[in-house]
Amino acid sequence: MTSARDEWLRERERKRAAVAVSSALGAYLLLFGVAAILSLFAVQDLADFSGPIVVRLGSPDGRDAPRPVEAEPPPASPPAESLPEAPAAVTPVPPAPAAPAPQAAAKPVAKPTPVAQPAPAPKPAAPPAPEPVVIRGSESGNSYDMTFLSGSGVVGRSLYVPIWLYMPLPFEVPASMYEAIPDQAGLPGTADGRKAAFAKSYERSGTGWKLKKNRQPDYESRPSLWIMLEEAGYDVKNAEYKTSNRLRPVVILFKVSAPGPDGTPTLEAVHIETGSGISTIDDDVLYGFKKAEFSNSGASSISGRFTYRF
Repeated sequence: MTSARDEWLRERERKRAAVAVSSALGAYLLLFGVAAILSLFAVQDLADFSGPIVVRLGSPDGRDAPRPVEAEPPPASPPAESLPEAPAAVTPVPPAPAAPAPQAAAKPVAKPTPVAQPAPAPKPAAPPAPEPVVIRGSESGNSYDMTFLSGSGVVGRSLYVPIWLYMPLPFEVPASMYEAIPDQAGLPGTADGRKAAFAKSYERSGTGWKLKKNRQPDYESRPSLWIMLEEAGYDVKNAEYKTSNRLRPVVILFKVSAPGPDGTPTLEAVHIETGSGISTIDDDVLYGFKKAEFSNSGASSISGRFTYRF
C-alpha cells in the first residue's frame, strides 16, 4: 500500500515538473516570437543615419549575389498559403570619413624660462707628468748625458767621480813624462813619493816607461796615475785608448731606488745597452759610473739612461 502511494506521488511530481518546464519554455518561445514580429514590422527612422542610404531589394541580408543562370521553370506546385511579403531590407551605409576640419591656428605657447643650473664643480686637474731631468757635462775630452726618464720625486746626482780617471792608461810614456811629475798641489816635496808610486805600475823600457807586463793597474790605482800624467803634461784629451781605437758611445740603463733605511738611494738594475766596441772599455765606463751617488725623494725607483762619448 505504501509503495503504491509513493509511486503515485512520484508520478504526480514528474507531471508537475514536466508541466512547469513546458510552461516556462512556452513563455520564452512566445516572448521571442513577439519580439521577432515587432522587429520585423518596426519602422526604422532614416534620420538616424548620416550620408547616402543604399536600398537593396532582394534577399534580406542585402548581399549582391551573382545572377544565377536561367533554368527551366520547375513544374507548377500547388498554390501555397500566401504570406505577407517581407519588407525590403535597408542596409545602412557607414558614413564616409569626414574631411579633417582645418585646425585652428595654434596658439603660441609660452616657452618656459630656462632655469640656470648650477655649474658642475670643476674636476681637479691631473698633475702634470714629471718632465725628464737631464744632466750634461764634459771631462778631459769626453762628454756625457744623464737623463732620468720618470719618477714622482726629485732626483739628482749628489756625487760625481770623473769616469776618465778609470779609463785605460797609456802603455808607454816618454822618460821626460816621468821626470816632469810635480809635487802634489799644496804639498811641497811630494814629487819623489809620487814618482815612486808611478814606478809601481810602470817600468823603464829603453828611453821611456811602459806598463809592467803590459797589464793595466787595478781601478783604485788609476786615478792617481792619471792625475800625475796630466800634471806632467800628458794630453789626456787624445789619450792612447782613444787614438788607437774607434769607440762608439757607451749607453747605460739604470734605476735609482727609493731612499733606504739610511735615507740614501742605491743604483739598481744597471746594465750596458750599447757598448763602445771594446768590452774592457765598456767595463771601465761602467765601473766609473757606479762610483757616482744619487738622490731620490720619491717613494719608488726612477729609471735613467747614461750616455758616455769619447
